[in-house]
Amino acid sequence: MNVNQRKTAAYLWSAGSVLCFVTVVLYVVVYQPALGSDAERTTQLTETWAFSSAIWRLETIAVVMLAISSWYFATVEKSMSWFLVTLAHIVMIVMYANMLGSYPAAAESFDEAPYLFPMVYDTAVWIFGFSNFLFLTGMAFVYISSEILSKWIKWTGTTISALWAMGALALFFELLTFGDFMIGGPLILILYLLNAYLGLKLAKQD
Repeated sequence: MNVNQRKTAAYLWSAGSVLCFVTVVLYVVVYQPALGSDAERTTQLTETWAFSSAIWRLETIAVVMLAISSWYFATVEKSMSWFLVTLAHIVMIVMYANMLGSYPAAAESFDEAPYLFPMVYDTAVWIFGFSNFLFLTGMAFVYISSEILSKWIKWTGTTISALWAMGALALFFELLTFGDFMIGGPLILILYLLNAYLGLKLAKQD
């Protein structure tokens, strides 16, 4: 059976983008992360670990899907933009390994060792900021150079990606907090939907 690798990669990109959209909605709307003190964060994590860890496991799967599909476009099209997107998602996998492996132990031992949770949390935020800077910078160039999208989608995707890339860089340099960064959450949801649409257009491209 012949498999059209381009279509497979494109649909994988769309599916991963939709899954990211769903998990972000679940995280922000249903989970509603505590953005206050470390004590509040650890209490919430301990009480809701089954749900929060399920979200992060789903996000890990989505990130792997996006890494594989973007790697295809990076190699086939010899695109530095798609390579940045691939590298970003590989870095993100490290973040989820840190969160899923370290968060529960750090949260449960917060009373005895209160320094552990801030350490693993700040590590996750640092990786989040850096990886999203790479991802969104890559996507800004993907959109601006696209010849298969309508002008309004092309420029909407470029603008959102560029703005969020700057926000992620500010987060990386501690000019913004994670709470500040998440204020623009609706924009990233729009971007994931645009990314899913981009995948469908790529699937139809000869």
